[in-house]
Amino acid sequence: MKFVFLRSTALAAILSASPAQAQADPAAPAAATAPASAPAGLTDIVVTAQRRSENLQRAAVAVTAVTGDALVSAGVSKPAELTALVPALQVQPASGPYNLFYLRGVGNFNGNALSDGAVAFNFDGVYVGRPSATSGFFYDIDRVEVLKGPQGTLYGRNATGGAINVLSQRPILGQLGGNASIEYGNYNAVTGEGAINVPLGDKVALRAAGTYVSHDGYMKDGTDDQKDGGGRLSLLAEPDDTLKITLVADFFRQRGNGQGGTPVELGVDSRDGFLSPQGQAFMAHQPNTALGTTFTPLTTRPHLDDNYWGLSGTIDWRTSLGTLTIVPAYREGNLQFLSETPGFYLRQREKDSQASLEARLASSESHPLRYLLGAFYYHEINDVPEFYVNQQSNVNLDQYRQRDESEAVFGRLTYAVTPALRFTAGARYTHETKALDGTLQGAVRICTGQTGYFPTYTPGCPNAMAMPLAASVPPPNFNPFVDGTVTIPSAVDNTGANALHNSVGKVTYRLAADWDISPRNLAYASYETGFKSGGFYFTSDNGVFQPEHIDAWTIGSKNRFMGNRLQLNGEAFYWRYTNQQITHLILDSAGNAVFGTQNVGRASYKGFEIETRFLATPTTELNADIQYLDAKYDAFTYATPNQNGGQGNGTACPNVGAPAANYTLNCSGQTPPYAPKWTINLGARQTIPLSDGSKFMIGARSHYQTNTLTGLEFLPSENQSAYWLVDGDVTYAFADSRITITGYLNNAFNKTVIANSGPVPFSFYTATSLRPPRTYGARVGVKF
Repeated sequence: MKFVFLRSTALAAILSASPAQAQADPAAPAAATAPASAPAGLTDIVVTAQRRSENLQRAAVAVTAVTGDALVSAGVSKPAELTALVPALQVQPASGPYNLFYLRGVGNFNGNALSDGAVAFNFDGVYVGRPSATSGFFYDIDRVEVLKGPQGTLYGRNATGGAINVLSQRPILGQLGGNASIEYGNYNAVTGEGAINVPLGDKVALRAAGTYVSHDGYMKDGTDDQKDGGGRLSLLAEPDDTLKITLVADFFRQRGNGQGGTPVELGVDSRDGFLSPQGQAFMAHQPNTALGTTFTPLTTRPHLDDNYWGLSGTIDWRTSLGTLTIVPAYREGNLQFLSETPGFYLRQREKDSQASLEARLASSESHPLRYLLGAFYYHEINDVPEFYVNQQSNVNLDQYRQRDESEAVFGRLTYAVTPALRFTAGARYTHETKALDGTLQGAVRICTGQTGYFPTYTPGCPNAMAMPLAASVPPPNFNPFVDGTVTIPSAVDNTGANALHNSVGKVTYRLAADWDISPRNLAYASYETGFKSGGFYFTSDNGVFQPEHIDAWTIGSKNRFMGNRLQLNGEAFYWRYTNQQITHLILDSAGNAVFGTQNVGRASYKGFEIETRFLATPTTELNADIQYLDAKYDAFTYATPNQNGGQGNGTACPNVGAPAANYTLNCSGQTPPYAPKWTINLGARQTIPLSDGSKFMIGARSHYQTNTLTGLEFLPSENQSAYWLVDGDVTYAFADSRITITGYLNNAFNKTVIANSGPVPFSFYTATSLRPPRTYGARVGVKF
């Protein structure tokens, strides 16, 4: 693999113009494309992935950037839709407002406020702590940057898998204008977006933007719908040439039924859903291994009632020592939802508040020795009066308050040995403290009669009653022995003197080198470490899990050939992952069935990615992005409840020792979830100019990935087979390009794709959520 990149480097030197000193990119505002005066050829994207403005092709880091125009063309309105645009990224919708982020197979199932994401999500330079608060940003966007690999030195919060930076359009001084669009499609889809930029004198500008997205449910039971709305105000002030102040305020609300679920065994192509007549009939015939009877069909309609808002500022002050940047921010989320996506009811009320402050001092890029020094403070409180799980035979109610405090100092030094050769060293010290104060109340109902499953199902308690969907846990004497079951209560008290506390200090670092072979050819290599702090879960045992760690090696090359018309970038990577945090159902020593997070073993991720863009003619652009990923759990052992009547451990992993109340599983050698071996994105865009100055623009995109595991049990029912998704759009732009009319078609062949899945507890079937079916419609846009 190293030979491939050395050969690419040599080829770059041969095909390029004579070696010359690469020109440093001027510090520029975040802009999607190069100025109009740039030479003909592929447009450039300016990124700030390394905390400075630079051409994406000069950024010696593994990063993919998606422009705002590309997001609009692909119809991206929420994080899960990024999967089709960035091969390294897998984003899956989960219960309620939660999104699961995986980069090159590194991520975690984090379905509550007690665990952090392995991939850091940032909006306008502000870390967003909760994976449930990552929607609502995808309108009036300049670009999205996806950084692959640990971000242990430059970013506000450590992350093992990488970072997603969403950057909005900023106000423009002295310019009055705006844009608006309205879209209608099948499933009664209505999308409206707009923005206006208003100058307030010569040195101040205001930008206001808003969005509304609505469509009916993609599932037959009405779930998997969307009813979102939000707005954003941005203010830019530049009192003089040395000072720039930007303020951003945003608000977002989610309504509707939310993400739906359906049994895999019912057939995913039908998209029935648990609440449809077909889904209810299916559940009514499925054995509940704890109750000793069949499941009660789900009937209560799920809902989302979630609101989020935030305030942030960015102050850039150019001094003789460098540019001082200060970023204060506050964000708040209020969640109130009921979900049946996992095949059981999950109800949550939660208020999340976070405050952060980051300060950075960055030297000029014009000197051989360049530095960046910074400090970061983060404080978060999660108030959760209700995290309620009802699995019919098992009910848990968590009520808690969690506090998280993170402090860090970081720095990076770059020395240019020659104008074209640079070495970089960076380090960060992080100290994090967490505390949990709360309780768990639970109850499990167990059939006392003999239940048979094979060859036919013989219920041991045919009249057993499922736990009612209520605001509290049933009392210990709930229907005792009347229907042949016994109800066993459980409780965990982590309040007062029993509250849980954990703190950790960690140094992460980065070593790198990059070389401008020519002004249009760059080679780079790096080694970086990262970690994600631990946390808690409710259990009668030790409810503390420890940090996870990652080591990452990268070698890459970025190149432009053929007079700036052909772009060929490549990188090879090797990641070593230890103590990965996974969240799953656990049966503790007191018999409580709880969702817990544990550290499990080691994993390795290696592969390569090749990205190409080709301007075949001045009006024809082609692109291809191919990733190969070889991911494997090297050591992966964990425990899971014996919940299916002794009919195996419910996974594809062998047992370790004799089963008891729990199975101990050895899943070493398995491929991790969301780590397809091959991922390919292909695209083309053709512009057809007309004699009156108007034009047609025709675009096509396709996304392919090989078999992908979507759950942690490694079962065939959790496997999504290889698939292609094909999208297309046709746009007519009037002569002045101020008015455009677009027709679009997404998932043209109506491929059903599993998003995530998992066995329903105490059952023999699997619940899954799905990606969208075929959608199509028309969009009218205007610029003024």
